[in-house]
Amino acid sequence: MNKSRSLLTLSLSVVAIAALPVAAQAATAGASGACGQFRVMHNDKISGVSFPAGPYNMVNSGMSCAQTTKYFQQFLEAGKVAKGWQVKTLSGNRKRFTKLGTNPTVDFQATAASDPTPTPGGLTCPGTFRVLHNDQIGAMKLPAGSYTITLASHNTPGLDCASASHDFTYFLNNDWAGNLPHPWKMNVAAKSFYMNNTPSDGFSVKRVGS
Repeated sequence: MNKSRSLLTLSLSVVAIAALPVAAQAATAGASGACGQFRVMHNDKISGVSFPAGPYNMVNSGMSCAQTTKYFQQFLEAGKVAKGWQVKTLSGNRKRFTKLGTNPTVDFQATAASDPTPTPGGLTCPGTFRVLHNDQIGAMKLPAGSYTITLASHNTPGLDCASASHDFTYFLNNDWAGNLPHPWKMNVAAKSFYMNNTPSDGFSVKRVGS
């Protein structure tokens, strides 16, 4: 069964690509403006340009916010821009991606944003994870939108916010039928994923906003 998948990512170098709520999302190509924030979960590079972990304010020209998110995710995952694109560091913390040979210009900019430090010991991961299209993992329906990821505990070896984002991305991209890889299982009603039949060894997701 082929279907359009939601996210990349975030593989994420692992790239957890998780965009924060979009402030003003354009619906069609050719639009311009602010696209809210996008979170890079690990220090990364694209074609030699550094992208330290954290949230980035996104603006674009000549493309939709959905396209902007898609390209940024792809470039982070590949570690380089696609053929026909270039990336440059501008003044301050701005990075500009430009599609060459276009008139009018098609581009977008990512500017590192200040980010409050999350409460120490908190189980809810900072930022949000964006599901770009209505999706599902087995019987678990996941409408398009922004989701928080919450760890069940801090005591599961190898499971932190970055790995939970990576696992959620993998489930979205590969497990639409609900056949999660061993040892993962899920609780559809709670929108949670856990290992080894132990609910405290896992994480849950919750849609936020509209």
